[in-house]
Amino acid sequence: MTERLPIIVAGAGPGGLSAALAIACKGFPVLLLERNTIPTEVGAGIQISPNATSSLKQWGVWPYISKLAVTPDRICINSGVTGARLSEISTSDISERFGSPYMVIHRADLQQALYHRASQSDLIEMLDEREVREVTETDDGVELRCKMANGEHAFYRGAALIAADGVWSRIRTDYFGNSPAAYSGKTAWRATLPIQMVPPSIDSENVGLWLSPKAHLVHYPIVSGHMMNIVAIVDEDWSEEGWNSVGDAAWLNKRFSRWPREIRDLLAEREDWLKWALCAQDPNQPWVKGKVALLGDSAHAMLPFMAQGAVMSIEDAAVLARAIDEVEGPMETRLKAYEKARKKRVVRVVGRARQNGRIYHMRGPLAMARNLTMQMMPANQLVKQFDWIYGWNPEQVSFTL
Repeated sequence: MTERLPIIVAGAGPGGLSAALAIACKGFPVLLLERNTIPTEVGAGIQISPNATSSLKQWGVWPYISKLAVTPDRICINSGVTGARLSEISTSDISERFGSPYMVIHRADLQQALYHRASQSDLIEMLDEREVREVTETDDGVELRCKMANGEHAFYRGAALIAADGVWSRIRTDYFGNSPAAYSGKTAWRATLPIQMVPPSIDSENVGLWLSPKAHLVHYPIVSGHMMNIVAIVDEDWSEEGWNSVGDAAWLNKRFSRWPREIRDLLAEREDWLKWALCAQDPNQPWVKGKVALLGDSAHAMLPFMAQGAVMSIEDAAVLARAIDEVEGPMETRLKAYEKARKKRVVRVVGRARQNGRIYHMRGPLAMARNLTMQMMPANQLVKQFDWIYGWNPEQVSFTL
């Protein structure tokens, strides 16, 4: 490995910014390239569990996050058919159990926090409006050809390339030859609402999860509790051009017209919905090819039914940085060690998220059995099912070749 060549990271979302920070914290120079402007503000709220917040603290991001993140007291699971409470999980128990907080935050706030922290590092250079168009491997690293906003091309050399360019990663399809992400048959309708507009019947301080046949809904506070994030996920075909579009509020309200009144009232308060096709990527395909590695959604875009998409990219970053720093041998060997250390866990999380999607959208006798099981199961037993997810930390990982 040529130490003075930077590690190049493509993509300045949560995964790319996390990778840049984690690698710089190990003492390696980083060149971060983003095809849009930095920071790019996309999406709405996301949940960050203890298996990621510990790394954010270690990288010095926490002071920027703590002012805008919300640490709710409870996760309340309800029936979208009857409105009955099915279970209630204490997030303080989660934080105490795993030694790091559970929080909810606007995606843009998380990206801003990561960006501000990265801006303070002398080892990180960030360039925006650079879209990677060609990757060539060399004896001592990689060479990139990037297209800039003005149509001109720029060329960069690095010791390795980390592709954190998202669910529609061109590096994954063009350089690796992996298959593109596939539509799941579900859409996510997203909106944010000023907290003053939230109906009094809705608990605006905690996470609400509502389950119903072929649909579920999540809401929780963000932006220091000043806004509410609402996500309605529905089984439906996708016929729009592209993978996101403006949502038809009338259609959505009709789709939820038989839900409990508090949810109908909540949805009626918002007209400007954005609809997203939920797509997933097979995590069993290769993540590493020579001196190029995939990270986050580019490697394993998953359905949001475990709220682990952004979290897995943060975990990836922590393990990748350790592999680059600690594994002996050429860069190819270090990146392969990262892939081997991560893949089994990520495949399991992707599978659990897919399973949760089936459970959330059950109907008939299966839904009745699910509801009864949740109501009878002690909340601490429900949380224990996810010890293997929330209790993870990067120092547990060992590398084998």
